[in-house]
Amino acid sequence: MNSTYLNLSSLKSQTLPFPHFCAETILPATVENHLFNWLEQTKDWKLIVTDFYEQLEFSFFDVVMPDSVKHLIEEDTIKLIASAIEKSMDSRDLELVGITAHKLVDGHRIGLHNDYIGDEETHRFILQISSNWTEANGGYLMLFNSDNVEDVSKLILPLSNTAFGFQISPQSYHAVSTIYNFSRYSIVYTFKENKL
Repeated sequence: MNSTYLNLSSLKSQTLPFPHFCAETILPATVENHLFNWLEQTKDWKLIVTDFYEQLEFSFFDVVMPDSVKHLIEEDTIKLIASAIEKSMDSRDLELVGITAHKLVDGHRIGLHNDYIGDEETHRFILQISSNWTEANGGYLMLFNSDNVEDVSKLILPLSNTAFGFQISPQSYHAVSTIYNFSRYSIVYTFKENKL
């Protein structure tokens, strides 16, 4: 696997409201289409309901993936993502914890939270695959300055074939606004930093 399959050359880092980065046009169009079609057609989705979100999801390691998208879990892909996170966030020795597909449909939302559970999970890389999204569909990724729901710092559009990465911390407050008449897909790579 090489950069012709996963392109992070457009990556731009920011430190506020917490360390994160964005990137565009991650996958070639054919791979993006294969991935979207698989996510649309697979029956592997399981509904998960918690006190702050409701969504469909599955682990990439619990399902049979089509050959056309298997490179997303290959070692070279994981290394490339880990390297991009390490360079942009001054981290080192990242180890993959999991890869999960998420699906939000009409009425779903994710409430304000920070993902922080200590050293078990320290960084996330999120690949967004949502064909034909419009502003009316909602599903914005919202970044916050604090745990106050009115303290919004930034909106990330759920445009297809874009990526968002961030360092998980007690300050990494974020949420996803309500979905309307749409299916919002994302692939979430979770890492932990092995500190000396």
